[in-house]
Amino acid sequence: MGKKIRLIHLHHFLFENYQAIKKILHYDPNLENLYHYSPSIFQTTFQMSSKAAEKLYNQLHSSSILDILKENYKKNIKIITIYDDLYPDLLTEICDPPFVLYLIGNQNILHKKFMISIIGARKPSLFANIICHSLIKDLMKENCVIVSGMAAGCDSIAHKSTIFHNGTTVAVVGCGLDYIYPKENRNLFDEIASKHLIISEYPYYIKPEKRYFPRRNRIIAGLSKGLIVLEANEKSGTMITANFAIQYNREVFAVPGPIIMEEYKGNHRLIQDGAKLITCTNDILEEFKEYTKK
Repeated sequence: MGKKIRLIHLHHFLFENYQAIKKILHYDPNLENLYHYSPSIFQTTFQMSSKAAEKLYNQLHSSSILDILKENYKKNIKIITIYDDLYPDLLTEICDPPFVLYLIGNQNILHKKFMISIIGARKPSLFANIICHSLIKDLMKENCVIVSGMAAGCDSIAHKSTIFHNGTTVAVVGCGLDYIYPKENRNLFDEIASKHLIISEYPYYIKPEKRYFPRRNRIIAGLSKGLIVLEANEKSGTMITANFAIQYNREVFAVPGPIIMEEYKGNHRLIQDGAKLITCTNDILEEFKEYTKK
């Protein structure tokens, strides 16, 4: 059994404890001794609680990694680790790249070099819809892959607009791939899964919970060369993602709006803090001349 398989087994149960996985890999880079650690070693060496250490020990020794791999295969889920060639180079640049990714769809999309994320409010104004379609229509001419989070509102608009314009889209979700959130996005989920790509860092059995989505946002920011904010309140998940993008030294673009609209207060704050104000697609493309046809 190789290092990658052992990492998948460990991650299947320890996915919520990023620091523990990091410590185990630092101590044992090839995970050669993973099945020899006692609960007390998990607790003392890797600073896990006694309850968590006991639970992990029992899970590793009572479950078969082969059964886990078979179950994912039956569900058409491809699993890659940070050690795989398919793992996106841009993601390795962030401070806490996911150790394992679960994929449904066309995994070859991960080889694409020009990805841009588009995000925004869950209850967007009509402006956001119009602007998103306008930007994406021209981005598709440059074979840009659009990344978003398949949430209600701007995320869904970005995915649907990309599909409408015969482009390629990637959805990064905050739950296991057995679940669709929000439920009304079932048709969109099926469309992206069949012709595009859905990514999660959560094992298939994990239900959507509020605490998972901020972590998901770092992947949306990390996957892309740049991030477009359509609309954002000052206190929102969109701003969390934008802050990740700034932290990762990505290009951040913000659409300006009426100063009296709450939906644009986050955008205006980003612009004041150095994000690029955009009025058309060319404002975005001029930052990525190496990927454009011009």
